[in-house]
Amino acid sequence: MARLWPFSESVVRLLEKPPLAGETHRWLARAACGLCRAMPRENCAAFLREVCRRWVTHRQVPEREIAAAVALAYDAPPEGPVGRRPSFQWPVCDKGERAAALAKCGAPLFDGVTDTGVTAAEALGGLFGMEETICGGYRCETAVAATLEGYWGPRAGGAQFVCPNPLKGSAAVPNKEGKLSVRCQANIAARRWVVAEFDDPALGREEQAKIGSALGRVLPLKMAVDSGGKSLHCWYACGGLNERGAALFFAWAVSLGADPSRWDPCGWVRMPGGLRRRADGSTVRQKVVYWKGEG
Repeated sequence: MARLWPFSESVVRLLEKPPLAGETHRWLARAACGLCRAMPRENCAAFLREVCRRWVTHRQVPEREIAAAVALAYDAPPEGPVGRRPSFQWPVCDKGERAAALAKCGAPLFDGVTDTGVTAAEALGGLFGMEETICGGYRCETAVAATLEGYWGPRAGGAQFVCPNPLKGSAAVPNKEGKLSVRCQANIAARRWVVAEFDDPALGREEQAKIGSALGRVLPLKMAVDSGGKSLHCWYACGGLNERGAALFFAWAVSLGADPSRWDPCGWVRMPGGLRRRADGSTVRQKVVYWKGEG
C-alpha cells in the first residue's frame, strides 16, 4: 500500500538520506522549507534537531544552524518585492563546512586567475538585452542608467561598477528614504543574477574558484570576475526563482564565506572587463576569469 505524506516526493527523497559532510547547512535549509507546510514551526525544529543528533556524525550541528534553517522556511515570504531583506539573519561563515566543501568539490570550473579575454561589452551583452537599462558607474557616487546599444557598448570597459540586475528605466524614482534615485531597489525590473563575492583573505584564488564552482551545481554559474583586488565575483542565474529560493541559495553561499551585503539587487559589483581605480591613481583590469557561453 502506498504511503501518504503531507509533503512532496522530493522532500521524501531528501529526508531518506542524511546530509554528507559539507552539505549539512544546505540540507537543513532545504528540509525545513519542505516541512514548513506540513508541521508547526516548533515541531520542525525538534525533528531537525533529532535527525542531526542521530544521523549527522561528521560534526556537531549547533542550535543556531537549526534555528537559521527554520527561520528561513517559516519567516521568509514565498514571494515578495525584489530586494526585500529576509526576516532571518544571514548565517555566519562556517569554516568547518567550508573546509569540508573544499575537500570534496574536486577540480574547479576555472582557476580564478586566467583571463578569458571576454570584454566588458561582450559580458554585458551576455548578461542583459540590448534594449534593457543597465546601471553602471565610473565612480561609486555616480550612476549612469542607459542601454548597451545606446551608451554602454563602447564605454563599459572604462567603468568600475555595474548593478547586476536590469532597471525598469533610466528615470530616477523614490527610494526607501523617499529621495529620487535611479539606482535603487524600487527601480529594479527583476532579480536575474545573484552575485557571490569571496573576499576572505584566508582563501586563495583557487579556493575561491572551487567554492564558486561548487555553488554552480545548484544555480548555473555564468561568469566570474577578478575584482582587481583580493576577491572574485561569481554571477549565478536565478531567473524564475522567487525571493525565497534566491535567499536559500545565497544563505548557503554566505555560510561558505560570501559577503552578505551582495544580496542587495541594486548594489554595486565590479564591472566585468572594466577598470578598477586604485587610491594611488593606478588602474587594473577587472578580468573575466570564467565565462559560460550560450547553450
